[in-house]
Amino acid sequence: MDLTITDQKGAVAVQTADWIMPDQNPGRRWTTARAVSGPVTVRYRMTVTPFGQSGPPFGVKAAGYGLGGNTGSLLMLPELPGLRQTTLRWDLSEMVKGSRGVMAGGLGTIMIQGPSDPLLDRWLLAGPLTAGQSAYGHDFNAYTVGHPPFDARAMMTWAAQTYRVLSRSFGYLGGPQYLLLIRTLDAPSFATGTASVANGASLITVGSPTFLPGQSESGLRTTIAHEMTHNWVGYFGDSAAPWFVEGLTVYISATLPCETGLRPWSECAEEVNRKAAEYYGSEARNWTQSRIDSAPFSRESVRRVPYGRGMMYFANLDHAIRTNSNGRRTLLTALRPLFEHRLKGEPITLLTWKAWLRAEPGEHEVALFERTVLGGEIVRPVSGAFGPHLTMVANTRPNVKDSGLRYAWHPTVSDAPHAAVHE
Repeated sequence: MDLTITDQKGAVAVQTADWIMPDQNPGRRWTTARAVSGPVTVRYRMTVTPFGQSGPPFGVKAAGYGLGGNTGSLLMLPELPGLRQTTLRWDLSEMVKGSRGVMAGGLGTIMIQGPSDPLLDRWLLAGPLTAGQSAYGHDFNAYTVGHPPFDARAMMTWAAQTYRVLSRSFGYLGGPQYLLLIRTLDAPSFATGTASVANGASLITVGSPTFLPGQSESGLRTTIAHEMTHNWVGYFGDSAAPWFVEGLTVYISATLPCETGLRPWSECAEEVNRKAAEYYGSEARNWTQSRIDSAPFSRESVRRVPYGRGMMYFANLDHAIRTNSNGRRTLLTALRPLFEHRLKGEPITLLTWKAWLRAEPGEHEVALFERTVLGGEIVRPVSGAFGPHLTMVANTRPNVKDSGLRYAWHPTVSDAPHAAVHE
């Protein structure tokens, strides 16, 4: 609203058109009715996205005395061929005293060589931020805005430790710069998250002042670990491949924090059981991956199947690799060459994946992968698939036969305090 464009000759009229951007997302373009010259100034106002609007957190929403969202819903960016440098500065003088702005790329002023296109899709926070570190650094950075129903600094400290565990465990990226943003809405909201692998950042959304029923700090840790793990799991060729992108991410984020002492095994068991229930209890548990891909996003119980199916598949695969190597190798150490080749510009595709399977567990694993992950045959969990700290027991709940959920996982050791809280 209140859009005005001026140059050295005065006001400039514009034409507005909705269009589909190169990444297939909807966009809006403003074109001037005449050529412009000299400094061009664009001014506009916008309302924040209502609390009740669901979907991915692209809309900018109010959070306490600040806000958070995505630059794609906030910035009008110039299309100027040959632009040599883009500078973004925050003017938060009308916000609460001490307010700051941060987005993937830095705190405060950001300078980009070339056109402004890289600013099109970045998570951001602005307002009186709570920082997880003394200054914006070179590796892990975290900020919270709003009034969360948990200790923000302790949670960000835990996230920093999880980041370092992920860096060491995957290895191939070293210590990449990462930004974790947490916005707390002044309205009920489940702990949800969205990651941006390209920008090394994630945005977590929670509600205030209390968690919704069924939500907890444990669930928030699960969300944070999951979104951060995406940074290392990365992409699968040019396809969505949720069995890999989400399935592997679920398996790693549901086990690695407990293996390294950052979470008690009861929390990991809770996540394993939840994802297993979404898989085995879904009407789509026997659907092929292609059939699931064609289902509308509104069918949540269908679209979530690859998360649990992939988790179970990778748990079995990790168990096989550990067993065949007498415990010397794990799924992550075996996958590292694939990730390193991808870093050099060689994408992971179905062809390279099947070649990796032949070289690792063997030819029989290719056929198993095609029957289960792609073909819809039920993935049968092997005993010890999730390591020695989780035991698989028969599920004795009613209607188990109808739901397909025949097992549950329980910790084999007593819970220990969170290492992150006391370091």
